[in-house]
Order: sequence, then C-alpha cells, then structure tokens
Amino acid sequence: MTFPFSVSFDRRLKATITSDNQQEIFQYIKTSILNDKADNVVIEDMHVIYKGSTSNWRGSLFGSVDDGIFKLIYKDNSWWLNYQINMRKLFIGTAILSGCMGIFSLVNDGPWWFGIAGFLWLCGANWIIILLTHGSLATDIATGIDELIYGKIELPEQDKMNGELKSWF
Repeated sequence: MTFPFSVSFDRRLKATITSDNQQEIFQYIKTSILNDKADNVVIEDMHVIYKGSTSNWRGSLFGSVDDGIFKLIYKDNSWWLNYQINMRKLFIGTAILSGCMGIFSLVNDGPWWFGIAGFLWLCGANWIIILLTHGSLATDIATGIDELIYGKIELPEQDKMNGELKSWF
C-alpha cells in the first residue's frame, strides 16, 4: 500500500538483537499491544502482526486502523523497529459519509463543497490523530525493548546528582 493509506514508523534501537533475545522481544511486543486491545496478534519469523482491535467502540488505539506489523530490521549497522499501519477503512468510511453529507447539502440547496470539507475534516483530523498516537506507540515499544535488553537506561555520569546542587547558570 502507499501513503497515506499505509504509514511506516522507524525507530532506532540501542539494543542488539540476537537469536537468544529475539523471541523475548517479540513476546514483549505482543504483550504490549494485547494490553492496548489489539486483536488477532501473531508472532512470525521476524515480525509481529495484528488485525484491528477487540474493542472498536471503547477507545482502543487499534480500532482506527485495519492492521499493523512490527518488524526488526538491521540497517546502517544498527537494529531498527519498523512499525507499519494500514488505514483503508478510515478513508473509505469517511469518503462515503462525506459523499452523503455533500448530497444532502446539494438536495437542500446548500454549497457543493460541503462534502469535500466534511471529508477533509473527518478523515484529515482522524488521520493526524492516528499518526500521532501510533508514532508514540512505536517510540514507547522501542524504548521498552531497549529497557528489556539492557535494563533501566541510566543517565550519563556527568548528569547524575552527586549530593551537590547544580547551577544552571
């Protein structure tokens, strides 16, 4: 699929993926997205796939997308988490609803552009919200993978408090 129906998020991992920790990472991803009400979650070779949500009407993060896939990719001498979502239903549903709004407006001697404005508002606003929330999800899962492999990430030595007050000036 192509943009804007399909959007991909890439997050660089600090962790090194090996055959020993790979299944642990995929289990972490599966557990994380199941806690957010993803549905039909399957772990395959180098990716985790889900299809929709178990709760479309109760504010589920995954209710607004058709499906998604989490992949671990090695490029540029480091590991990356690639997260791709597909949103065909969003565009089809809002196009139908906006077409109805435009026809209703024309029948009642309203402006013809009412349907186009409705599509831009309904689809555009939802699309932006989906991008923000799923981009945040990708960042949270990448951070969780790093913490899973390395434990809690600590501040560098020069930034730790040593019992003295630091001056910001």
